[in-house]
Amino acid sequence: MPKPEFSTDDYVNPEAPFGERRLRPDHPRVRDHSYDCSRRTQELDLWKASLISTVMEPWDAYPDLENVPKDAVPGPSLTLFVKERGRGPGYVADFLYTASDLPVTVHGILANQGSGLGLIELELWRPDWGYWDGFGDFIGPSHDDAAVTVSAPITSDVLRRIPLGQIIARAQAELADQSWREDGVTILGRPQAAGSELAPASLQALENANALAQPAQRGRPPLDGELLHAVAHAYLREAINGPGLHHRLADLFNRPEPTIKDWIKAARDRGYLSPAVPGRRAAGPGPLLTPHSSLLTPHSL
Repeated sequence: MPKPEFSTDDYVNPEAPFGERRLRPDHPRVRDHSYDCSRRTQELDLWKASLISTVMEPWDAYPDLENVPKDAVPGPSLTLFVKERGRGPGYVADFLYTASDLPVTVHGILANQGSGLGLIELELWRPDWGYWDGFGDFIGPSHDDAAVTVSAPITSDVLRRIPLGQIIARAQAELADQSWREDGVTILGRPQAAGSELAPASLQALENANALAQPAQRGRPPLDGELLHAVAHAYLREAINGPGLHHRLADLFNRPEPTIKDWIKAARDRGYLSPAVPGRRAAGPGPLLTPHSSLLTPHSL
């Protein structure tokens, strides 16, 4: 990286000797960019180019909203955001979780990196966190006295009350559900769209989420991800040669054809190959498949 060059406009005291010059406090190399946006802005960004599903509503316990008791406490809320632009290999979805007994909003990222759906990033947002802009106005949740109240500290008790297991389980059930293919997807301000009517980016994001959120099969231990990676690459390479695919792969990996079929199914279920789609003879690369590098070869198995 080249050494940055500064002009007199970059300094508070450009006339001072070189070793005594000070960069302006609002200079990009000194400014703390965390003051440029509030948590509310970060939350709004989750809604951009996302497929959104509300899994848990605050008033789920009271389906008849006209007869909610006056002392009723809203339940937790869980919203999933499947970003059309993934955050990296194995990315599935973002989520926001809130509950009346938690002093924070929980933001997390769900991914499957070869061993099932899991949590790879977690943030706790204070509800009153924001910043003051250059005009002295507070940007963030409104306050009657225009002052920021100090939230209670995050204690071990608060952390224990975040039901991560329940969040992952409810998210997985929702993300693995493929009923949207027949029932369609509700788009704000527009009628329901069938799966085939979705924009390519939306359709790809949903298919990736479905594949990566599938629960692990019980029984035999799951196949090694490196093996499924090699199987997927061999499948894609041999599929273009027409009929006899399973036979050729059986010879290639020195395994019986039923075993090869099980491996291909596992590669589909785990996200190394695309899900089976009626009318398509062959699969495509799945969201976990990366360029073939130092992977297993059939002769090393």
